[in-house]
Amino acid sequence: MTDALAAPFVRLDEADAVRVVREAYGREAHEAVRLDTERDDTFAVDTTAGRVVLKVAHPDDDPAVLDLQRTAMAAAARDPALPVPRVLTTQDGDPSPVVLGADGRPREARLLGWLPGRTLDHATTTRAQRLLLGTTLARLSLALADVRHVAEDRALDWDLQRLGDQRRHLVRIADPRARAAAAGVLDRFDADTGPRARATAQQLVHQDFHGDNVLVDADTVGFVTGVLDFGDVVRTAVVGDLAVAMAYAIGDEGDPWVRPYDLAEGFAAVRGLDGEQRALLPDLVRARLAQRLLLNSWLAAEDPANAGYTGRTLRRAARDLHRVLAAPAPGEAP
Repeated sequence: MTDALAAPFVRLDEADAVRVVREAYGREAHEAVRLDTERDDTFAVDTTAGRVVLKVAHPDDDPAVLDLQRTAMAAAARDPALPVPRVLTTQDGDPSPVVLGADGRPREARLLGWLPGRTLDHATTTRAQRLLLGTTLARLSLALADVRHVAEDRALDWDLQRLGDQRRHLVRIADPRARAAAAGVLDRFDADTGPRARATAQQLVHQDFHGDNVLVDADTVGFVTGVLDFGDVVRTAVVGDLAVAMAYAIGDEGDPWVRPYDLAEGFAAVRGLDGEQRALLPDLVRARLAQRLLLNSWLAAEDPANAGYTGRTLRRAARDLHRVLAAPAPGEAP
């Protein structure tokens, strides 16, 4: 999967996005703005009927995986308390028309309704809001619990349970101290954390619940106004899904675990965590931070044109990893 993750492709531009919305969906569009992403082309498009989001898949994406993403979104939408984007169809009722890319290669498109709110910034959240974030993730986990799909067991580099496969990317981490920290996390993961995580409850999960993919509004009762980007859905450890979200909530000062464990508390109030899942959380959070260093360092080197996006959080990930390695989490021995 790793080679495919960085496979180059000719990107669409804003004029192409306007054209696709007009021609494929029959909607009068007049302006598009690119939204940075890792693998596809995504645009906010203004139409006469309001703003929408156009996503045009990577030309190498497996149609079965794209169907998995749509299936997950539809399952999440069964819970009216979960604010997930609505999939808009063509005039013929097609939710995923095939369009031609700038190089003539066929690509699958998806048009989504626009959701209100601003992207999540953990640094500005209150404890009550973080509890609501955890509650939302738990509701999403429950909504996906009964979903089965032929593509659910796909090989996905961002699957936390596959961290051990990323050891070859250690050489891509430029900072020697960060490289050594990631290597230590890998060693522990291979010997202990990974096998234990694979023995816990497994299901289809979102696995990408972070600031860029969560919209919020402090004036809204539930705080969360949007859960975006189902591109990393995969069948994996339920506790790993929570650990991914926690890894993006680490505090800048004081105890780095306070904000992450507020999320965990909100999650556990709805979904519940057994003793082994709770015990795994600290090392899975560290594993996610190491995974970000490994994969984003590699992606930035492989695709310099998109390095501004894929490499933008490397310094933060390294700093957070050092902090959570130095500080024991709740329940850990000092």
